[in-house]
Amino acid sequence: MRLTALAAMACLLLTANSALGQSTYRIQRAQSNDPVAAVSDSRDLGIGPDSVSSFRLPPTQAEPTAPSGWANDFAEPETVKKVLDAAAFANRVLQQVRTSPATPSFNQSIPNNFRQPLNGSLLAPMEVARLRGRHVTVIMDRSGSMKTEDCALPMTFGNFSPRSISRWDWCLNQTLDLARQTAQVLPQGLTLVFFSGNDSVYHNVRADMIPGLFHQNSPDGGTNLVGAMKRQLDDYFRAQSMGRTQPLVIAVVTDGDPDNPRALKDLIINASQKMTSPDQISISFLQVGNDSKGGHLLEELDNELTMKGASYDIVTVTPFRQVMARGLAKSLVSAVQSKPVARRF
Repeated sequence: MRLTALAAMACLLLTANSALGQSTYRIQRAQSNDPVAAVSDSRDLGIGPDSVSSFRLPPTQAEPTAPSGWANDFAEPETVKKVLDAAAFANRVLQQVRTSPATPSFNQSIPNNFRQPLNGSLLAPMEVARLRGRHVTVIMDRSGSMKTEDCALPMTFGNFSPRSISRWDWCLNQTLDLARQTAQVLPQGLTLVFFSGNDSVYHNVRADMIPGLFHQNSPDGGTNLVGAMKRQLDDYFRAQSMGRTQPLVIAVVTDGDPDNPRALKDLIINASQKMTSPDQISISFLQVGNDSKGGHLLEELDNELTMKGASYDIVTVTPFRQVMARGLAKSLVSAVQSKPVARRF
């Protein structure tokens, strides 16, 4: 789009230059002592009789003009008006190209060399240390609604209109930032799970792998969170029975209600009943998007599961406004041991 606009502008400017440069023109100046009478000042631009011009000016006719000023009237007002209108249009096109932000794309939204995430702030060393010795699993919602563009980007100099990218691209940026900032304390990388109608699981994910994995798992389908989480919890307890486990931190990044809320509550309650200590498993729900879907369910998961049979309160919920302000990495770290884990008596 920008190349087309620039090409159009160049053609208009060339036409304007050609119009002024390939004819004999005449300027009329009013005499200072007679505002009505006019004196012709003819100037030959050196164009030969065989020259070809894109247009020819009509014969000069003396016309009354206004008193002299910095911009004296031309003898050919209609022709000059066309040239000036063309130049003004070209200037407007140029200004629009300069000031209009390009629509963020998958590649434009995630610079290869960024050090600061699009939202949030860098983790302090003590915050990063909270994840040392833990296994971090990010369960990423890839339902169709993740295409919604309601994740605001920070304002930049020279661009005073709010800009937004899709929830999907924002999560890509934030997951990449999380992997980079925790690389030293998580040398084996993350486990990254994408879920919609079905789920895809990737182990030992490093930062350089994340853009490609997001590209392979574009948003589509429903929100079958239960199946994706059940497989991760089953794998954890299977490894625990073999004596090879680290505390498990699950970050569920989602923008809506799961397909089967009752099954999700039962799954978490059953998992807590298999735990032998409160720090074995923590589950953080991180909301993405400005709609309110899932709000009531997440509040119930956060505050009421121990009253319904859970042995430990292992769920923390962070609403979208806080996730946007903190960023994904800081939201996850803040959720780990952010409150006392209550045991049901």
